[in-house]
Amino acid sequence: MSDTQSSTGKRFGWLAYPLLMFAASRALLLVFAKAGPIFGPRISSDLALSRSFQDSYPTWASLAHGDIATYARIARSGYVALADVPYFPLLPWLGKGFSPILGSVELGLLASSLVFCALGFVGVYRLFEQLRGPAAARWGLALVAAFPLSYHLSDGSALGCLLAFPAWGMLLAVRGRPLGAAIVLSLGVLAHPACLFATIATAWPPAIPQRQSSATWMPRLYSLLPAVVFVGYMLFFASRFHATPAGFRAAFLFTTPKTLTAAWFAMTVAFGLLMGSGVLFLARLPGLRTVALVGVAQLLCALIPGEPVSAYALAACGPAFLAWGDLLARREVLRGPALAMLSIHQGLLLYCFTHFVRLS
Repeated sequence: MSDTQSSTGKRFGWLAYPLLMFAASRALLLVFAKAGPIFGPRISSDLALSRSFQDSYPTWASLAHGDIATYARIARSGYVALADVPYFPLLPWLGKGFSPILGSVELGLLASSLVFCALGFVGVYRLFEQLRGPAAARWGLALVAAFPLSYHLSDGSALGCLLAFPAWGMLLAVRGRPLGAAIVLSLGVLAHPACLFATIATAWPPAIPQRQSSATWMPRLYSLLPAVVFVGYMLFFASRFHATPAGFRAAFLFTTPKTLTAAWFAMTVAFGLLMGSGVLFLARLPGLRTVALVGVAQLLCALIPGEPVSAYALAACGPAFLAWGDLLARREVLRGPALAMLSIHQGLLLYCFTHFVRLS
């Protein structure tokens, strides 16, 4: 092997693990979708999806959950009401842009979410590696893949973006590139508003032993850019729809949510406590309090609306996974049981979601 090949392998060899984890986890979901009829005749897709997409691509339709139907409608018809404003435009733009190539807006949305999910896995792994070392990165990413709600990271909604953009933004900030972090998070805000919370960690980057943190005011100035993008987006639609603050609050906080069943409530509380305890544990680690604050903000965004779809965002709460990954890196006895329980729960949840929730 030449010196060039050896140096290239050392430089990019770290990519193998996150990409393998992404490929394996998404392949298992695809296998489940293809094998669905074995488990019973009632397997179905989101009834809000277009009938043509369900008939033409039944396998992909069975993996399309969350808000994909709303994003597809916006991609086709644009923003027609204030209730559409919480669905930020990056994903509809991409879905519409890819539709001539892939043959469907929904396929364009699914492809986009798969790309962002892959970028998220890579970014999360690299960020965790920078902050707590390779072992914490491996186990933290394994937990991301195994988490019961993680199949929503590639379901055609913006949750893959919520995983990817904050991870890459914080990684760039840790590496001393605040302008790059601001640009990444500004793009992220156009996909999901909760990406804005990561500016806490880009304005005050976490301290790591390998790099001296900057004490200049420039990172904090750059971190305002995503907020400017968010405010500009809101002002544009406030003018277009003549919206009041109360109208925006109603649109973003789901003031008329779906009925939260006892099962959903119990599951959301359990997952919320799991992720919340991880964030609290992270706050005790040296130099990571700003990352923990990002996690707190993401958890509140996922839990406060009290709506099932908003709770899916728990799967994108990277700071909590960093804390638990760091724990598993030091507690070998917990690794197998933790991953097994989460993975089995993910499979059971996806089974119940496709067999009972959709058609009940």
